[in-house]
Amino acid sequence: ALNHGSFVFITAWMLYILIRQSETIVTRPQESLRRLNRSLKAYSECNQALIRAIDELQFMHEVCRTFVEVGGYQLAWVGIAEHDVGKTVRPVASWGDEKGYLDSLELSWAEIDRGRGPTGTAIRTGKPQVSQHILYDPRWELWREKALRHGFAASISLPLRIEEQPLGALVIFASEPSAFDQDEVKLLMDLAGDLSYGIKTLRMNAERKKSEQERKLLASVIEQSMEGIILFDSGGLIQYVNPAVATITGKSPGNLVGHNIHTLQREDPDREFYKTIWTAICRGNIRTGHFIHKGSNDSNDPPHEIESTIWSILDSSGTVSNYAVLIRDVTHEVQLERQLRQAQRMEAIGTLAGGIAHDFNNNLASIITCSEMARDDVPEESSLRELLDVVLKSAHRGRNLVKQILTFSCQGEQERQPVQAELVVHECIKLLRASVPASIKIQQRIDRNLGMVMADPTQVHQIVMNLCTNATHAMRESGGTLEIALENADLDTAAVSGFPDLPSGRYLKLTVKDTGHGMDRKTMERIFDPFFTTKGHIEGTGLGLSVVHGIVKNHGGTITVNSEPGKGATFHVFLPRIDNTRAGTEGDTAAPEQGGSERILFVDDEEDVVFSGKRMLERLGYDVVACRDGNEALELFRADPQRFDLVITDQNMPNMNGTELSRKILRIRADMPVILCTGYGPGAGGAISAQEERTSGIRERAMKPLDRGEMAGMIRRVLGADI
Repeated sequence: ALNHGSFVFITAWMLYILIRQSETIVTRPQESLRRLNRSLKAYSECNQALIRAIDELQFMHEVCRTFVEVGGYQLAWVGIAEHDVGKTVRPVASWGDEKGYLDSLELSWAEIDRGRGPTGTAIRTGKPQVSQHILYDPRWELWREKALRHGFAASISLPLRIEEQPLGALVIFASEPSAFDQDEVKLLMDLAGDLSYGIKTLRMNAERKKSEQERKLLASVIEQSMEGIILFDSGGLIQYVNPAVATITGKSPGNLVGHNIHTLQREDPDREFYKTIWTAICRGNIRTGHFIHKGSNDSNDPPHEIESTIWSILDSSGTVSNYAVLIRDVTHEVQLERQLRQAQRMEAIGTLAGGIAHDFNNNLASIITCSEMARDDVPEESSLRELLDVVLKSAHRGRNLVKQILTFSCQGEQERQPVQAELVVHECIKLLRASVPASIKIQQRIDRNLGMVMADPTQVHQIVMNLCTNATHAMRESGGTLEIALENADLDTAAVSGFPDLPSGRYLKLTVKDTGHGMDRKTMERIFDPFFTTKGHIEGTGLGLSVVHGIVKNHGGTITVNSEPGKGATFHVFLPRIDNTRAGTEGDTAAPEQGGSERILFVDDEEDVVFSGKRMLERLGYDVVACRDGNEALELFRADPQRFDLVITDQNMPNMNGTELSRKILRIRADMPVILCTGYGPGAGGAISAQEERTSGIRERAMKPLDRGEMAGMIRRVLGADI
């Protein structure tokens, strides 16, 4: 019975072992099959994600999500292999990392400690790295504790490569050991290859889209460019013309594309333009040329200045495949260059005129002074007195001429001051009479008791001269009448209703009227635009009326024009008027010459001026000491500062000028009155500024040449007492 029981027990135990082994044999393939099915499903969805993907980063995130949610793994992430110094691995996409395993994770794929882990090794070698037991795998030495703390038991690192170059790695973690069998590893390796290909494809698509966008942008730039572009093939056939060519040349792209440059050389009005282009192409050089585009024969447009640049285009083999021509309309730039050259010439002429006027003033000063004294010494009935009167009259005309030259050469804007506009008009008429043809008659109508304007006298001169010059140009061929009128105008609200920018008030009205060819309405709308001119590119700059308009507006006035073709033009200028501010008028009676007995130090470097000035002052009763050098005068004054009552000095002298001499004299004696004489007008190169005059202690400034009465009156004003 015992033996029978033992047999039964042993038999049952053996049957149990056999049954358990049978169950294991059956269960293991089922688990493997389950894992394989899981991997296949993840593989399929990853491929579907690749088909749908439009962005590389979004695709990587979708793959990681699939491995976690579909494949059942705990964490999946993608790291990119950087090519920096440390060859770091940068995580760019992940799924399942809620616990922050990737935070502060330092990995490398270089041959260093941080690069010998599964991920770095996979990237470096291009072979997958499987860790079935992270707990026992020596490759996990640096990161084991962190991995186990996050619940990872096994991992696989799959290399991602593009054309055998390391791209990065796909890393998958499982929560159970031995999670990756041989079939699953093989499937994941294939999937890693597909992922690499997908990333490569996405990058190529992104690069292609970028290239397309760049091409579209470049095409838009060329299409919208203000410069014209013409593209030829090697045989001279025009392949492309951008819209700007039509704007510049008047030839539409349709009339040029498909035509050969050789044909255009024979048939086109601008044949010289195409001939020059082809000659440069045949010589094989890059060339910049300048051409005059005349337009079609039936076109009224003025010629255009065109600048062209020609260059060859090489293909990938270095062979010339095409030629390109860039054309620019530089008409405006050429006009600006001409205007700049004209301005430079005018500046040079103004500087020269100012210097000549200065020297001429010194000559006139001695002529006027000596003639006045000689006239005093000649009996009234003497014929010599009559001759001296002619000399004085001519000298005074010369002085007025010098004033006009100085006005022309004035280079800086003067401070505004009360201006008698009629004196400026008279001066301009004198200049015009000497320059306009005899066929043009000048009439003037200037009212009496005119008010004054607070203005820059030089700019008022510009207004009158520009308007009159334009008027005479309009009558140059057929002749006519130029009428210049000046009158007071009191405008009420109704009167200024047609001038929105002009308030009611008191104005000085300047009218310039001609009987020339007149203007149509379209021309009148543009005459005040800068650079607009009807005189042609050689004669006119297009700046005259725009400058006038700017000056008038800057002075608080307005300018209007009325004209019709064939009926001349009338310009009206309104400037704000000030009344009762005249220091004197032409009808004022000159005060009698007053002399004195004071002692005067007279300084000038011109021998004739020193001689005549000293004699003239002595005849007025003054005790005069004359010097021809500032240093000499300063030493003389320093020796006895109380000896003199007044210093009269020239401004432009060698070694020491008049303002410097005045400063040094005032340091010795602060109450010493000084009169400064100069031959330069305000704003000219050698002129003294108002600021210099104030800081130098100058009591009055005398513009050479002064006659005896003017000098006598100035001396008495400065000395401040009558004899």
